[in-house]
Amino acid sequence: MHPRILTVLDYDIDTHLNRIVPYSRISRLPKPISRFLGYREEEYKEPTRLVVVFWSFLGSLIGLLTIGALYKYAPGLKKWHPPIMVASLGASAILDYNSIRTPLAQPRNAILGQTFSALTGVIIHKLFHLNSNWEELQWVAGAVACAVSSAIMATTNTVHPPGGATAVLATTNAEIIAMGWIYIPFVLMSSAIMLALACLLNNIQRAYPVYWWTPANLRKEKVIDDLEKVSTNASEKVLRGQSMARTSNADSDSVVISPHHLYIPDSFDLDGDELAILSRLQARLRWDYAMDERPRAHSSDS
Repeated sequence: MHPRILTVLDYDIDTHLNRIVPYSRISRLPKPISRFLGYREEEYKEPTRLVVVFWSFLGSLIGLLTIGALYKYAPGLKKWHPPIMVASLGASAILDYNSIRTPLAQPRNAILGQTFSALTGVIIHKLFHLNSNWEELQWVAGAVACAVSSAIMATTNTVHPPGGATAVLATTNAEIIAMGWIYIPFVLMSSAIMLALACLLNNIQRAYPVYWWTPANLRKEKVIDDLEKVSTNASEKVLRGQSMARTSNADSDSVVISPHHLYIPDSFDLDGDELAILSRLQARLRWDYAMDERPRAHSSDS
């Protein structure tokens, strides 16, 4: 299969988003604050099993009681006649307060996964509602909503299993269907409240979250960006006059970069951005090589 096709099929949205997402600076906050945002200076070790069971029980109880009380008694929310409890929030509680170390339970997944699923479910219902006989097709709408929300969560790296139920409910539950578009901010608010409580309760004896956006080292990405800037500016004179070459003699699986040569196998189909990165890396090597040679030139002159 062509390398470009493989690149498209192996698409990862984080390769684009992580370029603009700032790295975490939670460690710079005062310790009482950084602790309840999941940061630990020492290596984290999960407490004993019964301690985990206790905090899981307490977190799920307080989280769902808080959401239920808001739905039932808050004047600004009660007027929309929400259900007693959105069932998918119960599944979220298990992740938010029990399996808190899994990627599926991290804030990005918990918030965006639920919100994307609620939005998907409402849109699918609205589309099926255009059919005068839509009630006979609710079971189809539920299946479509779940499948589409699953695809969206997977594509955006926000997989949160309870989101599937959130999408299905938006197409099959009469109370939620009656809410219409307002269902989306309800889910977003509920997820945010449960996340806030998770940060409070889970960090008393445990540690949550493991990360807020991604486990990747975003600081490293920033260093690479700075390196590229240095390569294009400081080494401009050294880069001038040099060129890249394609070769069929080099190892077919290897790109070879040296200060004066850059070999790219003919089988590699690289776009402009990828070629620019290789050029910048070569420029940095050339710049370092020139700096190393300068002291030798001075010593030979003397």
